Amino acid sequence: MSNLFEITADMMQLVDMLDDPEIELDEQAFLDTWEGVEGEMNLKVEAWLKVIKNKEADIKARKELMDELNTKNKRDENAINRMKATLIQVMNYAGKKTAGTEILSATVCGNGGKLPLNWADGVREDPRLLPEEYQVHEVVVKANVDKIREDLDAVIPVQGVEYGERGSYLRIK
Repeated sequence: MSNLFEITADMMQLVDMLDDPEIELDEQAFLDTWEGVEGEMNLKVEAWLKVIKNKEADIKARKELMDELNTKNKRDENAINRMKATLIQVMNYAGKKTAGTEILSATVCGNGGKLPLNWADGVREDPRLLPEEYQVHEVVVKANVDKIREDLDAVIPVQGVEYGERGSYLRIK
């Protein structure tokens, strides 16, 4: 069986034969050949589509497995964080900085870095509630896409922008 590219070349060659006035064609032989090449192409396309469907199923199964594993990891991370917080509380209550054995031990340490900020209600969400000297103003410039489309539709040129071509996609039934 030919590959998809060879089949396409055969079909193009048949079309060229139709367009060539110097070639005298037997209509029935041409139609039989065309049907054969077309049938071979349909079988090849079906084979490709089966591969695509299998790969899509593999991807879906792996995504579901990854979601399941991520859920389990998140659950275990939460359990670890709760267990560590409990150990810190118990050790602080007992007045111990270090506990455990020679094999494994734990020490309660203070966090380093900058001191955390405690925000009053709403201040973190709306920094305008702070005095002006503690605010940073940023200017955000965005393209007005709706206005650009409106002008391009009205055949008004917009510097640096033009319509592109729509792509295409393959629908598999």
